[in-house]
Amino acid sequence: MKRLTLLTLALAAGTAFAAPKADVAKGKQIAQTVCAACHAADGNSGISTYPKLSAQHAKYIAVETAAIKDGKRTTGGAAAMKPMVMSLSEQDIANVAAFYATQTPKSGEANPKDNLKLGAQIYRGGLAGKKLPACMSCHGPSGAGMVGGGTDVNAYPRLGGQHKDYTVTQLKAYASGQRTSPNGMMEDIVKRMSEEEINAVANFIQGLH
Repeated sequence: MKRLTLLTLALAAGTAFAAPKADVAKGKQIAQTVCAACHAADGNSGISTYPKLSAQHAKYIAVETAAIKDGKRTTGGAAAMKPMVMSLSEQDIANVAAFYATQTPKSGEANPKDNLKLGAQIYRGGLAGKKLPACMSCHGPSGAGMVGGGTDVNAYPRLGGQHKDYTVTQLKAYASGQRTSPNGMMEDIVKRMSEEEINAVANFIQGLH
């Protein structure tokens, strides 16, 4: 029964990832020398096409970085990032992921004229007519995300304050099948969304905290 429960959690939440014990101080050095140009030394990227990493769950950062390094994730800025992470070991990735997870996120601002009401509706309540679930059911009311049901389970990422441009790019990648999620959850959801709805919820997320 215990084994079945763990398997169910892994399938529901994503990837089982047993990261090595992290050294935050060494992670800071990597962030400053390898990552800062795009993501900023504290993870609060000022470039809208590159994601903010501050306060993101360490396991999520580690899993996604490993996926880019291994060629499993190729969307968005992955091509630009791959050469930067090829020299990083599994331990290096765990270190820098742990460092960014400890950083304080800076709030973003939503554009009040960019379908903010629609974006809030999608995020907080979903759209029943299109069978779209509320984003916050997985990513939380404030966009803080949700760690998996076990210590080695990577689950739902932090979204609050994320750049609209980055979020739109990733949602469209899911819709086209260029990016995949466990059990096809995100692909199934986003395929039912119009471009207007994608832009609206991404705008709302940018100001969420």
